[in-house]
Amino acid sequence: MGKPLPSGATIAVVGAGIIGASAAFVLAERGYKVTLIDRAEPGRSGPSFGNAGHVVGSAIHPLAEPGIALDGLRMLANPDAPLKIPAAYLGRIAPWLWRFWRSSTGSAYQQSRTALTALNAGAVDETEALFARAGMSEKLKRAPALYLYESEASWRTSLSGWADRDRAGLVSTQVDAAEIRRLEPDLAPIFIHGMLSQEWAIVTDPFEIVTRLVAAAQRLGVALERGRVSAIQPTGERVSLGIDSATRTYDAVLVTAGVWSRDLAKTLEEYLPVEAERGYNVTYSSAPVGIQRPLVLADRGVVATALSPGLRIGGWTELGGINLPPNPARWAKMRAISAAILPGIETAPAVEWMGHRPSMPDSVPVISRSLRHPAVFYAVGHGHYGLSYAAKTARLVGELIGDAADIRLAAHGMIRFNRP
Repeated sequence: MGKPLPSGATIAVVGAGIIGASAAFVLAERGYKVTLIDRAEPGRSGPSFGNAGHVVGSAIHPLAEPGIALDGLRMLANPDAPLKIPAAYLGRIAPWLWRFWRSSTGSAYQQSRTALTALNAGAVDETEALFARAGMSEKLKRAPALYLYESEASWRTSLSGWADRDRAGLVSTQVDAAEIRRLEPDLAPIFIHGMLSQEWAIVTDPFEIVTRLVAAAQRLGVALERGRVSAIQPTGERVSLGIDSATRTYDAVLVTAGVWSRDLAKTLEEYLPVEAERGYNVTYSSAPVGIQRPLVLADRGVVATALSPGLRIGGWTELGGINLPPNPARWAKMRAISAAILPGIETAPAVEWMGHRPSMPDSVPVISRSLRHPAVFYAVGHGHYGLSYAAKTARLVGELIGDAADIRLAAHGMIRFNRP
């Protein structure tokens, strides 16, 4: 375990998505001299640009749940299922899938769920507090999410998960088909059960949130730099970064570069099994129909949100890495789902987008000091919930760096994948 980094020290934050922007702001609040570095405009190149805009405080279940191996095979065999693995990437992702399966069994699953339950606790409250300190409270609105089910079988299957949330103190309310039609009159009458999940909020536009947080951080003295970081190199007690053709040295480095963090960890000979979980969406800027609250279409693996850029519908999981081109068939499927749930939207123009969610095999983000150098830190692997966990992660990063809270954050440690 390292020692606390004193206020006034220099910290480079590598990656200016929602996690990096939030962390830079909080570290500046703690009195550090922060430089935020990204190869592109903040929030532009990763999943922070076009995600669904949800802030979720009830996501206590890892994706790798018991029985996921058989369920996954069924989904891969079903062209309409929300899981896809391109054949060209199957060999590359096999080790990650092995870890994913191992995480779904026995004590490993329970440990992951315990860690996620703790991380989710107060997530919406912490986001509200961060936005207030950054002067952007109006960009967040509490809005219970409506989970929708189209069959009795899927509804019954979901009940154990809702019981878990109830035991965790997360409030939800069951609604029937008639109430669903009252709450969302533009929806097709295909949903027979629903559940309103209260620990939920939405933002105006996820990309705008990142840009506003970066601006707030700059007002606290954070320097924003454009550059491609290619290597992390220990330099005594300090750390050097290879940035384009230059080398810069800092008292500490925080890596928040999403799936691209994997290659940076390799330069320290450190294993970080973060994988690109590609998600697709379509955004209708002038849809003739609308929704009143965030929707989760449980049977289809899709969510829908009314954002300032328009009505956004998307989701699915394509484990395809960062180099393969997007698959247009996924967007066609999003459009077909949109038309099925919201009759009348099929002729509206839509903008297509695909992003790379940085996902860990056990769904638990790494919020950890490096095992190779005490002045290198990671905040990586938030999967579908980067926006949801960003505020809390930023606070935990501040405590990790400023208070040496390694033991308290052991559930998020690098040690579960590496040995020093």
